[in-house]
Amino acid sequence: MSDIHTSVVGPVHGDSGDRRGDVEKAIAALNAHDAAGFAATYSPDAVVYTAASPEPVRGQAAIQRDTQRWIDSMPDMTMEIEELVLDDSTAAMRLLFVGTHTGPLETPIGVVEPTGRRVAVPMAVFNRRGENGAIEVEHRYLDMMSMAQQLGLT
Repeated sequence: MSDIHTSVVGPVHGDSGDRRGDVEKAIAALNAHDAAGFAATYSPDAVVYTAASPEPVRGQAAIQRDTQRWIDSMPDMTMEIEELVLDDSTAAMRLLFVGTHTGPLETPIGVVEPTGRRVAVPMAVFNRRGENGAIEVEHRYLDMMSMAQQLGLT
């Protein structure tokens, strides 16, 4: 990444305002529990790599389904941007995922029935957008061990 960035406190220098707006729009859709709106920020053939899925999540429709599964398992879920660094096509962010586990949660090791427990799990997300502005590739790092502990699974 270059030395042109934006942080959560605003632009440092350069013009990354549009990219910042794109990230904020995606997080706002997620926080509004709008799986379709969130998935619309990805290209039709986007690929998401995440520890929460045994295989990469491929394509906008799969991203929408994956997002809806999280919403169904934690209907009050929110994502807070704690830090955001931007380059022309790349975003790196530190996030806090918060929600109450009231629905079945699909995990790489099987379905976890609702525990009723609230979780606050740190995440890091790195993504790259294409020329059309949509996200093409994303890497999500979710602290699955912390989530398991908070859900009482370990």
